[in-house]
Amino acid sequence: MMDFIKHRDLKISWYFSLVAILFCSCVEPYDIETKTFESALVVEGTITDQRETQEIKLSRTFRLEENNPAPENDAKVKVVGDDGVEYFFSSIGEGIYHSNNQFRAISGVNYSLEIMTEDGSSYASKPSTLSGTSIIDDISAIRTVQTIDGLDSDGIVILVDSRNASASSIYYRYTFEETYKIKSQYNVQKKLIVTEGGGLEVVWKEEPDNICYRTEFSNDIILTNTNLITDNNIEKAQVHFIDKSNTALAYRYSILVKQYSLSREAYEFYEILKELSGSESLFSQNQPGFINGNLFSLDNPNEKVLGYFSVSAVDSKRLFFSFTDFFDLLEFPRSKFDCSITRPDAFALLGLIESGIVQYYGDAGLGSPSDEGEGPYRVANIICIDCRILGTTEVPEFWIE
Repeated sequence: MMDFIKHRDLKISWYFSLVAILFCSCVEPYDIETKTFESALVVEGTITDQRETQEIKLSRTFRLEENNPAPENDAKVKVVGDDGVEYFFSSIGEGIYHSNNQFRAISGVNYSLEIMTEDGSSYASKPSTLSGTSIIDDISAIRTVQTIDGLDSDGIVILVDSRNASASSIYYRYTFEETYKIKSQYNVQKKLIVTEGGGLEVVWKEEPDNICYRTEFSNDIILTNTNLITDNNIEKAQVHFIDKSNTALAYRYSILVKQYSLSREAYEFYEILKELSGSESLFSQNQPGFINGNLFSLDNPNEKVLGYFSVSAVDSKRLFFSFTDFFDLLEFPRSKFDCSITRPDAFALLGLIESGIVQYYGDAGLGSPSDEGEGPYRVANIICIDCRILGTTEVPEFWIE
């Protein structure tokens, strides 16, 4: 279900790549263009204490004028424990590597990441070991008003309470996955198709397309620590805020929060990375330079490698709620799409249907005098009729109404 969203492209690799550009290029005010460029390997890798398919992602830095990082494919990847056990990873495409077998990190074992890229270059990480524990007691949703960019915003804040079973577990990173229900503005059982002869025909739909589900993934670096808390427990740590105008809240909403324990070194790395991801830091005249992680080249000590390989204890909890749990129906978020009904002429309509821009709403004879145009069919923006443009009709296994 989650494949339809490219959730990784704007995640931590985006920060890694921008920071890489900063140490090797010159950015002038209002001239967002890379003057010089040095390709560097970017590594995202966290193995956890949960028995699961572990994941490593490899990519390359990209220029400011480019849209996304380039995946590093066809590499040989493995994680090696100082207990002598090796775990091999295979590519599933787009620079993502999954462990061939499920495994979990074991307390007291030091793990290293080893990489050989397609061109024969070799890389490794410094040894990392499991950092303490991670136990989420509760996640909650509360209606509140927050000031964002100088404006008050009414919405829902997602908070985490965490219990620490080890005095050493005082640094945490959070990620989340939010899944929400989508309803098409119009529920129409028929559609227009282009016939083999180049005409238009109204046919029954094979399946309903008015209720869908969409999953989106966090793309911020969310950190907290218990340095100033005597019992090392986290209370009401904010991991997300959703404005009430966000249509993700319109019907049913779910969020899965994951909490990762971090070593002090990993926390400091992510903290600096988070600071540099701010617009003032990224485009200031005082460029911050390269951030040292725990990865290095085995062939060239001067080659820069971005990213961090960590070993974390992880815990997760899921929360469900509906819009009416917090808001009145009069506050219902409005669609940002134009869903007006039109009647394009037959020639224009053919092109619009072929391009997937509009879809059938009804016959012209059932129209309103206010409809724009005098074509044979009433149509609307396809996104107002077919919710599959935004999500999938497959109900998630975890979904609870």
